[in-house]
Amino acid sequence: MQLAGVPVHEPPTDVMSDSEPPRRKTLSLKSPVAAPGGPPPLERMVKPSARTTVFTPQAPQPEPAPPPPTGDWKCKPCGARFDPPAELADTDSVRCPACNARLGLAADFRADPPNVAKLRARWLKKA
Repeated sequence: MQLAGVPVHEPPTDVMSDSEPPRRKTLSLKSPVAAPGGPPPLERMVKPSARTTVFTPQAPQPEPAPPPPTGDWKCKPCGARFDPPAELADTDSVRCPACNARLGLAADFRADPPNVAKLRARWLKKA
């Protein structure tokens, strides 16, 4: 078709040319039909209604009591209570079991009275 000497292109028709391969049908994700060679379609899950749910309250379990604090010494860096190990030699370092800080020598812990000026721990008085 021509108008005033200018060719007008017509829109392509739905007829495909012989050089193009045939197109496959577009499958929807919600389609109950499985794709060829693919997994079977998913089944819809049905939510249980609130009426069918049975609620059985259980008695709250009491929390276990924390163990009583042990130790005559308190670490200054972290505040953990501890007992210096008795099996250490006098020249060995005592370390905090919680933060692994070096607190002093075992001999300074065993002295009577303890040499608190050299230690990074406080001696707790017995009540």
